[in-house]
Amino acid sequence: MKLQLLHGVVLAVLGCAFAASSPAEEYPTLQLNVIGGGSHNYSFRTVERPFWSQTLPASSGGRITARLRGLSETGLKGPEMVRLLRSGAVEVGMGVFAFVAGDDPAFEGIDLPGMAADIDTARSIANAYKPVLQQRMAERHGVKLLATVPYTAQVFFCRDAVESLDDLRGRKVRVRGRNMADLVNALGASPITLPFAEVVTAMQTGVIDCAVTGIGSGNAAKWYEVANHLYNLPVDWSLGFYGIGLKRWAQLPAATQQLLLEQAQVLEDALWQETARENHYALACNTGVGDCQIHRPAQMQANAPSVEERQRLHETVMKIAETWGKRCGTDCVERWNATVGKTIGTHLSTNGS
Repeated sequence: MKLQLLHGVVLAVLGCAFAASSPAEEYPTLQLNVIGGGSHNYSFRTVERPFWSQTLPASSGGRITARLRGLSETGLKGPEMVRLLRSGAVEVGMGVFAFVAGDDPAFEGIDLPGMAADIDTARSIANAYKPVLQQRMAERHGVKLLATVPYTAQVFFCRDAVESLDDLRGRKVRVRGRNMADLVNALGASPITLPFAEVVTAMQTGVIDCAVTGIGSGNAAKWYEVANHLYNLPVDWSLGFYGIGLKRWAQLPAATQQLLLEQAQVLEDALWQETARENHYALACNTGVGDCQIHRPAQMQANAPSVEERQRLHETVMKIAETWGKRCGTDCVERWNATVGKTIGTHLSTNGS
């Protein structure tokens, strides 16, 4: 009941967000070219598309509109998003921090593997680290961070049963980035980087034994047709962002900038709320047990780590985080400790010891 009401709140927020905005006559006519997330995703259909096509225009009296395309329709892969925003080749774009981490290891700090067991913790981390990333992206990469973007828990879809952490040993597991690969490798499995669209064939042919993706995304892509087992261990939340190049940002009138900042927060809040709703129902849909909404009912067998295994996993998570700290540097770790660490009660060493 609570989540059904939440869904109504999300739609109401998107529909009425213009009420707190400045008078429409202050805005010049503007159409933004926007590259959003994957158009196959539930949040793209329910939040991103209505925001850019309805909410933002309504908030500006129809003066600011947007042309939205999903990432897959552009031919882009994802890792190049920060550079494209900086150059102005993309006006407003959505990226995944794990994909763009090759540009800056600090990006990984918002979504370190195994650090958030639930979406509430993931958002607390994102909120704490957002000011750090806003400054970093502006000063080092020429990008204005507008909003954070979550996806459902990134869990294991496997062809054969996984009843414990030890069952993952020796398996070939599809991952989508270095941080995810670090945890999979630490669990004794072999990480294989593979595009989302190639997973079904790869699992059918034995190229991989398991694949990690969002618990909702895997259902939407019908992975349950080739993966009979789900191991509900959130590796991370595939956190991403919406941004705009600073050069393009500087060209916008102050009133337009203020409106976009206000509306970016509306978009961020709606994405987190609706993704929490999707995450809640996804397990029931994948297993066919309980209240399945949003996605298709399947018949997967599901297991999750025991309390003892989670305690053991914590040691692995901290080792991976410390390794990230070495890559990122002392200043990076100090800022993480002062924001994320303080929020979740965790402290990383600043000297690698």
